[in-house]
Amino acid sequence: MYGTAADPGPPEGGPPDPVTAATVDRLRGEVTGLRQAMRSRAVIEQAKGVLMARRGCSADEAFAELAQLSQDTNTKLVDVAADLLGVVAPPAGDRAAAAPGAPAAADPPAPPDLEGSRAARPSAHDRTTGGAEPHAAEPADAPDAFAARYHVAAAAAAAAADADELARLLCRECAAVLGADAVAVAALEPDGGLRLVGTSGVAMARVSEWHRIPPQTSIPLVDAVRTERPVRIRDQADFAARYPHLAAGRLMPGAGLCALPLSGPDGAALGSVAVSFPGTDAVLDDADAMAYLHSLAGLCARALARIGAGAAPGEAGPGGAMWFRAFVDTLLDPMLILVPLRADDGPRAVADFRVEYANSATVDLAGRTAEDLTGGRMSELYPGMVESGVFARLLEVQATGVAYEGLAEQFVELVSGALHSSTMTLRAVRFLDRLLVSWRIHDEDERHAAQLSQARSLGRIGTWHYAVGTGELACSPEVFEIIGLPESAALPTLGQAAELVNAADLDAITTAWDKLLTEHRRQTVEFRIARPDGGVRSVRASAEAAPGPDAESALMVSGVLQDVTAGRRTQDALAAARSALVEERGRTEVQHDAVLTLQQALVRSPESVPADIRFEAHYIPAESAARVGGDWYDVAGLPDGRTLVAIGDVSGHGLPAVAGMMQLRHALRGMAYTGAEPAQILAWLNRMLCHQRADYIATAVCGHLVDGVFTWAQAGHLPPLRVRDGVPDVLTPPSGMVLGAVEEARYASTAVRVAPGDVVLLYTDGLIEHRGDDLGRGLSRLVRTVRDGPADDVRACVAHVMKTLGTPNPQDDTCLIGFQVPSGPG
Repeated sequence: MYGTAADPGPPEGGPPDPVTAATVDRLRGEVTGLRQAMRSRAVIEQAKGVLMARRGCSADEAFAELAQLSQDTNTKLVDVAADLLGVVAPPAGDRAAAAPGAPAAADPPAPPDLEGSRAARPSAHDRTTGGAEPHAAEPADAPDAFAARYHVAAAAAAAAADADELARLLCRECAAVLGADAVAVAALEPDGGLRLVGTSGVAMARVSEWHRIPPQTSIPLVDAVRTERPVRIRDQADFAARYPHLAAGRLMPGAGLCALPLSGPDGAALGSVAVSFPGTDAVLDDADAMAYLHSLAGLCARALARIGAGAAPGEAGPGGAMWFRAFVDTLLDPMLILVPLRADDGPRAVADFRVEYANSATVDLAGRTAEDLTGGRMSELYPGMVESGVFARLLEVQATGVAYEGLAEQFVELVSGALHSSTMTLRAVRFLDRLLVSWRIHDEDERHAAQLSQARSLGRIGTWHYAVGTGELACSPEVFEIIGLPESAALPTLGQAAELVNAADLDAITTAWDKLLTEHRRQTVEFRIARPDGGVRSVRASAEAAPGPDAESALMVSGVLQDVTAGRRTQDALAAARSALVEERGRTEVQHDAVLTLQQALVRSPESVPADIRFEAHYIPAESAARVGGDWYDVAGLPDGRTLVAIGDVSGHGLPAVAGMMQLRHALRGMAYTGAEPAQILAWLNRMLCHQRADYIATAVCGHLVDGVFTWAQAGHLPPLRVRDGVPDVLTPPSGMVLGAVEEARYASTAVRVAPGDVVLLYTDGLIEHRGDDLGRGLSRLVRTVRDGPADDVRACVAHVMKTLGTPNPQDDTCLIGFQVPSGPG
């Protein structure tokens, strides 16, 4: 962390060399990584030994296998090693002591014959430490989760530097497996009292109140030491019943609690540890969970014996007292309590500072919290301070006692390869034997102000305040912009502002204003204003009144004014579009009904079919009303004895398509009465459409049946299907292109024999064509459908095809006709 030219500091100060800063950051990261690795090294080494014994491999091969497992399962290496070991430290005796039925402190004592002699029960040392060996074996039925977490906890506890770090590690492990929310570690003093030496998750104010616990005080921590048994508190009601004098001032935050005694290798009492839970019924009644708590208590006892209880937090000097830490926690700004670290060259030569405590508001530029900073050296945490001169100022404050408060400076810090910067004001002051360092980041306030300004600008919202007693009106710049006045203009009075309002809206505003002043209820009203530039704006005003001392009259009215012109115009346009849509929908429905009526009239069953021909037709309009098209067919007996059979499809939809369908159908029937061949009829139709310059094209099949011969021609239409003896056959179409495309187009006729009993089917593309499909697959589907259905009767055949394929097509009409020359009477 270093400052910039805003407050340059000593001549030799300045931003650190980037290479040096990067090197320091890399070395700091390596040191942090080594500390973490030391915590898990024991677990990994044990797992390597297990693999070497089982696989008969070398240490390098065992480590490689662990690393591969970690990579394959995306799991931390230490967790893989712990899972492999599958062993928790406490022996079987711990499980017995932790069973739900085992007696606990403050529980009713069991009868002597059930309780047994002390020699028959595990000693306090056995219950809490599991003996002198740090990794005793767990019974075979121990849960794997507890087994894995125990080894991680053991490695972490072995690397704890002090009791506070030990409490944090234990709380982390209990939270991970049991859902704990706080841990407190207390050391036993010669007079039998307890002293809190490490806490995690406990409010500093509570720690200050309970840092020294007299021996005659009955609380779970003391009772656990005195009875050499765990003390289990199930909920707040249980605590209040057993400790009524502490109901309003308990140490631990959770609803339930478990306190366990701590013993050294020789069985001597060391103190106790308490773990609290938001809810404990499941934990306290679970033998495995209680055994795991005993195991952690054993780890805590060994770590406490190793690191020593030391001085109570805050007793090394008055500046670190617990009451002062509790006070620091109430501050809104981050604050560090620094302990001077003196060099070897003189009793008063301070070389560095250690972060003894960081309050709960502490978050530095890199996002590190109080837990991350506590215990670290300032020169290691913020190496940029040394080169920028800020660190020298801290040393000067420590030496002279003169407080330092810098100006707003740009501070920069490199952490884990990432550069973090912010504008802040740093303050340092000596307090007794400590140094207090605090800072205030200005970026947050500036960012909030910028965001608020941007929100007002984007939302076209201005704020205003009106003092009822003085009549003074204050407005933000956005209000001036909305009403069309320059910011340099004089503030308008309430009367002048009312003159801008459209006369038709004044009554609504007056009513809302009266309610605001008399009823003191928030009011919102929308009205129009006439700007000085001639423009008209729609605005929405919302306001609320602050009542005076008598609670009847209003003292101040505050509100916002928002320009809603764009939204109002959009709503008006939507309303107009909605009305137009309703009208258009009505016209479309009328048109659709007319189209269906005309179409049904044109394609109704023919009345002049010769008696010796069986005929069947089906027509289904498009599913979408807007897509009703121009499919048509015609069957009629001609004067010369032939039977006209025709089908077609006009491009387009709606009334234009129906009009084209009517024109083609009537023209084709008229031309058929001339006795012309089908190819000639199609040629005449094509010339007619081209000459008329019609705005549509059409496809058609035109044919006539006489004496068992069907002569037909086609204009870009799908070929008919002949069914003989149940076998469908697609007829080979003669040449011919769509009608209305090219005036010189030529058409040819072809003839096919229709024996008695044969069925001939003609259809439009709506029957076989669907979205995402092509005509080839659709035609094959039609052939299969006909082959699988009845083929000896045209009515049954057409009905089967329509049932299978004739569902309404969303995009087009569907038309199918069929005729048959009977094989016998009837």
